[in-house]
Amino acid sequence: MELKNFLKENNGFPENRKISISPCFEEEGKEVFWEIRAVSEEEYCRADEGKKDKWAALCLLSVVKPDLKDKALWRSYGVNSGEQVLKEMLYPGEYVRLLEAVKDINGFQQRRKNWKEHAKN
Repeated sequence: MELKNFLKENNGFPENRKISISPCFEEEGKEVFWEIRAVSEEEYCRADEGKKDKWAALCLLSVVKPDLKDKALWRSYGVNSGEQVLKEMLYPGEYVRLLEAVKDINGFQQRRKNWKEHAKN
């Protein structure tokens, strides 16, 4: 295997995904899809410092749309942070659906599958 395969320009980071999280958000009678992205380990570690909920930190980094850092969104829900707005916007099942999608795009679901397969053998 050659070094060039590991260079940044050849990094196969997943493309952003549009996902269905909640039918509560509509535009012209159609559900508005959320957009999520993969994050680097470095980015995650910087954002996670001092946070109690590591999964919420990962969600905040991964969600592209809606913009969870938008203060107008915060004011709308009467909260002071992206983490709070996320938890106010979604029902528990919707939050779990978002978290599972975020885990998947960031490689956590694949790790779980690998662990299960390894444990079987």
